[in-house]
Amino acid sequence: MKYSPIFVVAMSALFIAGCDDDPTTQLQAVHASPDAPRANIVVNSQARWSGVDYAQASGYASVDQGQTTLQVDVQLQGEGVATVIPQSQFDLTGDLDYTVMVVGDADGSNNPVEALVVTRPAAGTATRSSSDVQIVHAATGVGDVNLYVTAPNDPLGTPLGTLGYKDFTDVLNIPAGQYRVRLETVSGSAIAFDSGEITLSGGSELTIAAVPRADSNSASPVKLMVMDGQGSSLIYDKAETAEVRVGHLVDGAPAVDVFVNSAQFAPLDALMFKQVRGFLDLAVGSYDIDIYETATTNPTLIDVDGLAVFAGMDYSIYAVGTVSPLNLETLVVPENRRPVATSAVLNITHAAANPIAASVDIYLTENVGISGSTPALSDVKFKDYANGIYVAAGSYYVTITVAGQPSVVAIDSAPATLADGVVYQVVAIDDSMGTGFDLIVSETTD
Repeated sequence: MKYSPIFVVAMSALFIAGCDDDPTTQLQAVHASPDAPRANIVVNSQARWSGVDYAQASGYASVDQGQTTLQVDVQLQGEGVATVIPQSQFDLTGDLDYTVMVVGDADGSNNPVEALVVTRPAAGTATRSSSDVQIVHAATGVGDVNLYVTAPNDPLGTPLGTLGYKDFTDVLNIPAGQYRVRLETVSGSAIAFDSGEITLSGGSELTIAAVPRADSNSASPVKLMVMDGQGSSLIYDKAETAEVRVGHLVDGAPAVDVFVNSAQFAPLDALMFKQVRGFLDLAVGSYDIDIYETATTNPTLIDVDGLAVFAGMDYSIYAVGTVSPLNLETLVVPENRRPVATSAVLNITHAAANPIAASVDIYLTENVGISGSTPALSDVKFKDYANGIYVAAGSYYVTITVAGQPSVVAIDSAPATLADGVVYQVVAIDDSMGTGFDLIVSETTD
């Protein structure tokens, strides 16, 4: 992993002599490196925030003014960590609030991982009818952009400014109301991001950062992180969709057709047991889904009303259950498809409805058998799922047993080879007409 070793250079602009009547200042941490693992932030040698995931902000916390040290580690497999921003010392003043953003590429493809320090006056000017807004270009791999903030239906007009990577604006006091944010590439004059109509409420102190979308099938190369000092939310391009895949995991059930809002959905026609199709783009909204045996519309095997999907989200929708007795339902799993440079990412879903395996332990071992091993996941119940497990690259064996009973084996030493920078989805299912179990393993990397 590449990183900037001279953190103090990035901080040099923050060195301010003198003192302040207020003994503390405000600091928040932001994860904006698209292929870096979850981050731990250490302030003054004390763990302050742990497990900050990509495109998340901690919110402001009070730290002492004056000499302060900061270190950023990223999480590896098990309890391991790697330091990407070494412990460095800098001065903080009570006159400013500080946002420390971890930016760049963990694999070094465009820019090294480093700290981007964004400052703003501690004394804001927001009122009940206006907000203070500061905008940051934190999207590694995205060139210079022109920034437009207009009324929803206004033409572009004159840009509010031009931002290169790691640039940020002054704090702008903006009246509350309806707006539209657009980013235009300086090279080629293409619209790289269009928020559509958004609402800016009064009284807010906001930092808005453009960060990499980190999705291979996106309407825009960026998304906007909106930080309000308490945490963060995301704004996607107005054309952003959800992505959905559908799997038939009911042992013994016939092939099925899927209807969406009462219309047959051709990409999912004649979906057979153990088939998983997608990911497919699906417009943001709420959907009614009906599943029938192929070439029939009666009876309805599964009926789902009002399934909501959201912009920028990925989902697996599985038909699960048993045919004897007949008990069918859907299992909706929000997918984590973001790869990290330092590990393989493993997502696991328990979709085996056989009551024998109602709760299981899952082992990941380097050798055949589990003698002397501890489960990687314990007491995983039917329809449970676990996302974002970091695993070192290598060859492994997956063993699944009844929870607490390592001698009662459902799946015995199934081989799996994992690589850094790849996301794997492992789904445990019933098989062999209720007499056995199987794994469906697929690469789901965005």
